[in-house]
Amino acid sequence: MDYVHRQLQFDLRIWIGRMDDQRRRELYRPAKLTISDVAFLVLEPPDRGYPRLESGPIRIDAGEGQPSQSSSVLPSCPSGTSAVWMYLEALNGFLLFAAGSAALEWTGPEERRM
Repeated sequence: MDYVHRQLQFDLRIWIGRMDDQRRRELYRPAKLTISDVAFLVLEPPDRGYPRLESGPIRIDAGEGQPSQSSSVLPSCPSGTSAVWMYLEALNGFLLFAAGSAALEWTGPEERRM
């Protein structure tokens, strides 16, 4: 998180596979996700009792709004921004923010994982 420029940046490996094609099921592609005009950022602490709490890659899921499973209280979203959540599986917690825009840039070719 760059607080001066109000920007979040993620280096990701995005699943681009196809469930109906065994040869392409486990395809991923590296990308950089840049979130701009960040109004707030809330990072929930990890669940210490969660069995997967270890260092390494973190699988995420994302959506808009406030997830019902999160107990965090969020500030109001300023005009021109939307609330977004990311579930961090290894931590069993959420990263929540409000932002105005996002840009995705592919940073490498497709990769196959087994």
